[in-house]
Formats: sequence, C-alpha cells, structure tokens
Amino acid sequence: MADAGGRVSVRVPASWDRELRDSGWNPRVLGLGSGHEPGLVVADDLARWPDLTAPVDGVFVGVSAHGDVTARVKALAHSACHYSSSRDFRGADWHGLVRAWSGCPDGGSITESALVPAGGATEPQVYVQLRQRGDGDATDGVLRSLRVR
Repeated sequence: MADAGGRVSVRVPASWDRELRDSGWNPRVLGLGSGHEPGLVVADDLARWPDLTAPVDGVFVGVSAHGDVTARVKALAHSACHYSSSRDFRGADWHGLVRAWSGCPDGGSITESALVPAGGATEPQVYVQLRQRGDGDATDGVLRSLRVR
C-alpha cells in the first residue's frame, strides 16, 4: 500500500487492506508542528478507524519533518487499555521506539512507534500506529516493510 504521492509505502496483512486513505496527514494531531506531510491509513474499516473503542485492524503511517516524534510517542497514553511494554526496534531501514497497549475496549491492542532512518540520520521521522485484534503481532513485519522516499 502506498500514499498518493508515492512517498510512503508499507505492507500489511491481507485482511487489513480493504480500505486506504492516502492523502497525507497534519502532524499537529500528534502535537507536532502544523502542516501537510506524507501519510496513509490502511484498515479494514476506515469509517471506524478514529474510534479507539471500535474493532478495527489497520495501520497509520505519517512522516514528520519537524518536531520530536519520539517524545510525542513517549507521551501517548491509552487509559482504556493496559500498558504492556516499551522496546527498541532495530530493522535494516529503521530504528526507534515501540510502545504497546493490550486489553483495549475493541478487544485488541494498539502499538505506537517513532522511527528514524537506521543509517543515523535524524530525518525523516515516522510515526506509526497499529491497531490489531486476535492472536499474533504484525508490528515488526509492518515496520520492516516501511519505505519512505
């Protein structure tokens, strides 16, 4: 799946790729500087994606050229869920922070990630939110598939 401009692409489980919104995002929703940046949402039900109590599987990916995505992800809380863990992610292309919550009202989990290029550059920064239900965790596979041009 890719955004309209071809800047962001990601592979997701087949059951998630029913709907795509590929028009970008405003990093202000995460508490970063306002503007229009590359981004996409892929989910089995985009109309219900904004409602964290609705059962939805999918991923949001947003690029940010300004601000500290890692600090914003560290500040996120999902009070209706059980905080599970925080860990480092190290892939061939991306490094960063992954925080996870389980037992959410939709019966699933939420994973929030802040990534930077593995080569040591600080830009671009990428924010990734995964929502998933059922057994298994697609987080690492999705993060490893992420491409930003």
